[in-house]
Amino acid sequence: MSRYLDRIEPEDVRFLMDLSEFKTIVLDMLGEARNLVNIQINYDFLDEPEGDTLVRPMVQLNEISKFTEEDRHTLLKTGFSIDGEPFDNGDYAMEQIFGAEYTILAITEDEDGAFFTIEMPYRNFERQKSHM
Repeated sequence: MSRYLDRIEPEDVRFLMDLSEFKTIVLDMLGEARNLVNIQINYDFLDEPEGDTLVRPMVQLNEISKFTEEDRHTLLKTGFSIDGEPFDNGDYAMEQIFGAEYTILAITEDEDGAFFTIEMPYRNFERQKSHM
């Protein structure tokens, strides 16, 4: 690393996260509830009134057969909801990963599949790293 690099501070940090990585992280967040649901990861584009297009992650959870009320409570303890919108679950997962200050800049599809380009302020990145 350049000896001069410590003199400047970056403004933003960007991450590339493919949908399979996102699914793996969500499965980790679900913990013991992972075996209670089937999970689908996707995304959609939402047009804002100002003309911008937002990329929204979607985490769709579908209950397995014999899903009990106890199973529902186990799932709810994770912060995810089987009854909620897939967008709500997607936003929740992203916030758990990146904190509240993140932006999904783009979704890109290539021969390996789709991936998100995510940006967060450097100061938030440093703060989150220090709390690990």
